[in-house]
Formats: sequence, C-alpha cells, structure tokens
Amino acid sequence: MADPRMVKFTFNPIGVVRVDLEDELVKDSFEGVDGRLEIFEEYAEGLEGIDGFTHLIVIAYLHKVTGEQRSVLKVKHKRLVRLGFNEKDLPEVGVFCTDSPHRPNPVALTIVQLVKREENILYVKKLDLFDGTPIIDIKPYTLDRAVMDLGFPGWYIQLRKKVEGESGKRIPDL
Repeated sequence: MADPRMVKFTFNPIGVVRVDLEDELVKDSFEGVDGRLEIFEEYAEGLEGIDGFTHLIVIAYLHKVTGEQRSVLKVKHKRLVRLGFNEKDLPEVGVFCTDSPHRPNPVALTIVQLVKREENILYVKKLDLFDGTPIIDIKPYTLDRAVMDLGFPGWYIQLRKKVEGESGKRIPDL
C-alpha cells in the first residue's frame, strides 16, 4: 500500500464561479454575496433534478492561494478586525478550526442558497468565493446532512459572544 502522503490528485473543474464584485468586497462580506455558478456544457446534464433544492454544497479550488499561504497552520479570525477588534486580542487557533483560505490544500466547501436555474447557470446567494474560482463539485444540501445538535469549544463560544456583544451584529459564522 502506498504512503497516503505521496498520493497526488487531479481534478477537472465542472464549472466556474461568477461574481460581479471585486475580491475585497466578497472577502469583506459576512453574509456572502449574490453570484452564479456557471457549469460547463459537458456537465450540464448533471444538473437535471437540482431545481427545488434550496441550498447547495459547493466544493471549489482556491486558485488564488499561494504556496506560502498553504504552509500556514495557525491563524486568527482576521475578518473580525474589520469590525473594530484588535488583532492581538483575537485567539490564534489551528487553521482547521476556521474557514481561512490559507490551508495545506486550497479546497473550499461552502453552502449557498439556490435562487434559480437557467440551463447550465445556477443563480445563488450567500456565496463566499471569488470570480473565476473553479468549481470541483456540487451536492444538494439535504436533511441527512443537516446537523441539529451542534457543539462548540469554549474559545469559539467566548469569541462569538464578544463579537456579537461589541459589534451589536449577529455574525453568521466566524
């Protein structure tokens, strides 16, 4: 059996994200933005039956993440600096505890709201991916994936209370 650390992957994008905003505006959004998932014609048949789902799971390749950023294993929730928090007051945690794009494998998983479908174009809300991001896969968000009994570590609960208390805003996710 081969060493799993030596296995290499090759993915063929099935489509591309289209957002009519600059990257900084997408990055600054806590709620996500409106956009489109343009599925390439050769994969369009795979969308048959997707109409009626309210939410989709999108798996994408973070094509703008550099090699240096991929070596980062500890991060701070720097999005909170935009709400007035001092970066030095934010806890440093492992990258696997965040949605930071700086991670060993630049793969994104995001849940979007499906607004409508027009042939091979899916119009979505709550998108947190940049224009031009390659889409690797799409799955419907179904009841068997919904988790109702979530648990969180103490540092996360404290940070969330602090953010919502000091900003006066309900933050969808950190």
